[in-house]
Formats: sequence, C-alpha cells, structure tokens
Amino acid sequence: MTHCGTQKLETERLILRPFSMNDVSAMYRNWASDDQVTKFLTWPAHGSEEITRMILSDWLTHYQEENYYHWGIELKELGEVIGSLAVVAIRENIGEAEIG
Repeated sequence: MTHCGTQKLETERLILRPFSMNDVSAMYRNWASDDQVTKFLTWPAHGSEEITRMILSDWLTHYQEENYYHWGIELKELGEVIGSLAVVAIRENIGEAEIG
C-alpha cells in the first residue's frame, strides 16, 4: 500500500482538508460538544473548547506521518468545519483501510 497522508480534496459543496488550530471553535460548536452526535463516536462530547483544543493539537502532530488520514469536512457555504472523516484502521497485509 502506498501512502500519501491527508491531502486536500474538493467537491462542489465540500472541502476535505487537514485540520488547523483555527478549527477549534467550529469543531466544538458544530459537533464535538453535542452528546447526541458523539453518542455514536468512540469519544464523549467535549465539555469545553479547551478539550477540543487539546484534541486538535494532538491530531495535528500526526499530519507529518504518511499513513495518517484525518480530514476536517468543510462546507464551502459556511467556510468552516462541520465534521471529520478519518482512516481508523489500516490492514497493510490486505491493502484495506477502514473509514470512520
């Protein structure tokens, strides 16, 4: 499997892109603080923007890895992230990646 890391991808309505620290407020407001959204995720709702800041800070340290895939989903109409998309498991031996 050849890896290329988290690259910017664009459709007519969306931009899939690496997160930045500028996304803290939008991430917290748009989904990370909502327990109805996060009940289906592997992590609980964030209790404050500071928690979101710490999580994003950690995610950003991994972008230098070619086998790290974690996109912010930006709605062009809003100009801010409305969700995230990541490869949550890679099975190199069979060329498979699981998206979450």
